[in-house]
Amino acid sequence: MLLETPRLSLPMLSDNFGRRVEYLRISLTDRCNLRCVYCMPEEGVPYEQLDNVLSFDEIERIVRVLAGVGLKKIRLTGGEPLVRKNVPDLVARLNAIPGVREVTLTTNGILFPRDAQALKDAGMQRVNISMDTLKPERFVEIARRPEYARAHAGIESALAMGFDPIKLNCVVMRGVNDDEINDFARLTVDTPLHVRFLEYMPIGMVTPPAWRARYVSNEEVLTRLQEKWGVLHPVESDAASTSRTFRIAGGRGTVGVINPISHRFCEGCNRLRLSANGRLIPCLADNYEYDLMTPLRTDCTDGEIIGHVRNALTHKPVQSDFEGRLSKGGSLRIMAQIGG
Repeated sequence: MLLETPRLSLPMLSDNFGRRVEYLRISLTDRCNLRCVYCMPEEGVPYEQLDNVLSFDEIERIVRVLAGVGLKKIRLTGGEPLVRKNVPDLVARLNAIPGVREVTLTTNGILFPRDAQALKDAGMQRVNISMDTLKPERFVEIARRPEYARAHAGIESALAMGFDPIKLNCVVMRGVNDDEINDFARLTVDTPLHVRFLEYMPIGMVTPPAWRARYVSNEEVLTRLQEKWGVLHPVESDAASTSRTFRIAGGRGTVGVINPISHRFCEGCNRLRLSANGRLIPCLADNYEYDLMTPLRTDCTDGEIIGHVRNALTHKPVQSDFEGRLSKGGSLRIMAQIGG
């Protein structure tokens, strides 16, 4: 009888501060079918050539190798991940890797109805949908494309297919959509949706004055919610969660706030980003990136892949500093290039 070769026991992935890294956000593409004001210029950006984008085979290999040293959760992002073909096939492949507990997706919803059944069949249970307004005319102002109906259909499709939880991500911007905070909150009373209000981050070519003029702290968001809905009941969440979550009395869903600026959640940060062109990004607030594509395509071993990831993690800072980076010239990449 043939015996399996025992796998060597390797130390789990962690950074210099003892934070275990178990969560990888993988950008499948820098392309998108919207041009949201906080994410991409209206004219777009020069896209990566397709041969300079990680293949599904390469992504599967990276995840398989890292699952052996503690990787448990995968989130597929973009750009808009569903503009890339055959994403459900990738989801199925990643879900089949021993050690991977969850593969999920962040999407703008436009193409979600097309792929919803296939994604569910591939083992995806939950989904995050970016939605910054509930007003069709305002959607055009923010996303710069007349796609509100299709984005809304994506939410309806997720509800109909039984994805759970369904999280709506809303970037709150003063003078743009901050008057809709309570409209979004009302969704959580009537439907099993989980709305999360994100602080507007100074990423891309935004200037300090422009960013400060639009920035709304999550404390202000919570104050407005309490003024309208009364007591917000805290909901227990994972220690590594980026969100503080609450339930409105009688609500079917929840409201949450994600505050990378006002209340940084670095102490429990367990995540690492991988861009579509194969760069490891240890911290969203830092311009440092580590080239994994080159060694991956020059016959490196699995052990060397782990070594490169460990090297990248030595550059993960103890704490993010968005405002500090902004004062030094800002982000070298826009959000669509980093991966949401």
